[in-house]
Amino acid sequence: MLRATVVLLALLLVAHAPMLLNDGLFMDDWLVLKPRPDYMIDIDFLLSGAGHPVFYSYDTIANWTGAPVAVMVALAFAGILLGATCLVLTATRLDLLDRAEAVGFALIVWTYPGYQLWAGKANAVYVLSFGLLFVGAWLLTLAFGAHGLRRVLLRVAAALVFLLSFALNSTIVLYAFVVLGLFVAIWRNGDATHGFVRRTWLAAWRCALGYPELMVLPLVYWGALNVWFKRIGVYAQHYGAHFPTLGELANGWKAFFITSYWDIVVGALKMTIQAPAPLVVAALLVGAALLLWWSEARPTTAKYTVAAPLLLAVVLFLALSFPYLVAGLRPSSLHFYESRHLLMFGLPSALVLLGLKRWVEHVIGPKAAFALVFGTGSVLSIGLLLNTYIFMQARTLKQEALANDLANRAQPAATVFAIDDGFVDYPSRHVPFGLAEVTGMLRLAWGDQPFFGFALRAERPTILQEMEMARTAPGSAFRHFDPSGPQATILFQPGPGAAPNQALVRKYYACRLLSRCDVSQLLRQLAEVTIKPGPIAGIVPLDRPKADAMPSR
Repeated sequence: MLRATVVLLALLLVAHAPMLLNDGLFMDDWLVLKPRPDYMIDIDFLLSGAGHPVFYSYDTIANWTGAPVAVMVALAFAGILLGATCLVLTATRLDLLDRAEAVGFALIVWTYPGYQLWAGKANAVYVLSFGLLFVGAWLLTLAFGAHGLRRVLLRVAAALVFLLSFALNSTIVLYAFVVLGLFVAIWRNGDATHGFVRRTWLAAWRCALGYPELMVLPLVYWGALNVWFKRIGVYAQHYGAHFPTLGELANGWKAFFITSYWDIVVGALKMTIQAPAPLVVAALLVGAALLLWWSEARPTTAKYTVAAPLLLAVVLFLALSFPYLVAGLRPSSLHFYESRHLLMFGLPSALVLLGLKRWVEHVIGPKAAFALVFGTGSVLSIGLLLNTYIFMQARTLKQEALANDLANRAQPAATVFAIDDGFVDYPSRHVPFGLAEVTGMLRLAWGDQPFFGFALRAERPTILQEMEMARTAPGSAFRHFDPSGPQATILFQPGPGAAPNQALVRKYYACRLLSRCDVSQLLRQLAEVTIKPGPIAGIVPLDRPKADAMPSR
């Protein structure tokens, strides 16, 4: 078991290694983390508006250290490695999976490529929270068979860990499945002579009375949020909570299925044809791991071994997506940030592969079935994950190229900037920069001023009016954005050193790791920047001009 777990952790470290080389900030990262000590932020909105006290604590500590990027990367790795380890330990201790199935299952869950924000910094709290849920499940498993003081301490620790995991609110859905598993364990230990109905009633009663802290934990968490950290302003309006109709549920589940799984399959096919290098790397990694895991596979003899994981996959998929449908939210694979709701959707994927493996093993045996099903699934998962890391690293390089160019020139007489991003038309995946990213790069280059920046092709003509309303709303995160100042347009076009994402990132790794070139020179050649002062074409002007919003240099 130790060897299998060590190989799993080593494989996860290699699969997520690009995270260590990506020190970029993405989207809302710019609102809560400091890229350098003199960069000014105001994260009080996390407490007074957004209702995220745990996020506020993590971000505050990270900024206090002076190295917030390193801290958040460490949190993400802690979530991945602890979560994978505890998932394996829990599944094998409860005899739900054999050792090979457990490590294959964990690998699929923790390399799920539908979640494209693994390299995100503020969202590292998501990853840590997801991992803590499995840590809590492991502690609860130990407590179930413990006695005396050890049992008390394990239960207290499990409750605290579960509470911290609720920072990602949707983990409460998985927490409900953990409590359901506890109920099943108590039911199985009950007296079979009582009959099904009485046995079930007694198990539910003993579960509630025997573990009261687990019953009230979600209520305590939500009560604390609604009393002391209530969402206000745009954050209260963001979640259009309502009970969806059957049609809305069907359309919503369809959207989640397409984004979570179908788009992944399509992406794998495209990558196989157009740029298969990440898949080749993944195949080599998984192939080496299979040589060590081969002997761990065992035939499955329990009843319902095929149907149970497939049925649970469907139930879990419906349950995980339901809270987002109630809130009126939908994911998207086109914009990486819109995949932030999909972190836990690797679980249904792993359950489907588990069911397929157990079905196939009746024909070709457990070892060959494990290699075929989990091996193929892992290659696709890690290959697509690496491709996502490549995309995010390329995005970081483009950000750095723009920020460095701006820092090396005098600020024009403007504080409102629109970026005309030529990389949108470049033949390699690129997503326009977000409001927080553009504004953050402006402040990084020219200091703490009331800038407002946006990508011209990503926003509506009324973006200035929309931002004015957002910044003045109660609890707003955009209070330091000012859309009323003098305007200019930044032309951001591919330079002579521009290249498709894979080639660009490969060259960057060669520069940074092998010292074959200078990173600053690579960035200078990556893009050409031109600034045109004056009104931004196609944007409706704001009624409230601000004549005194002038640059400081």
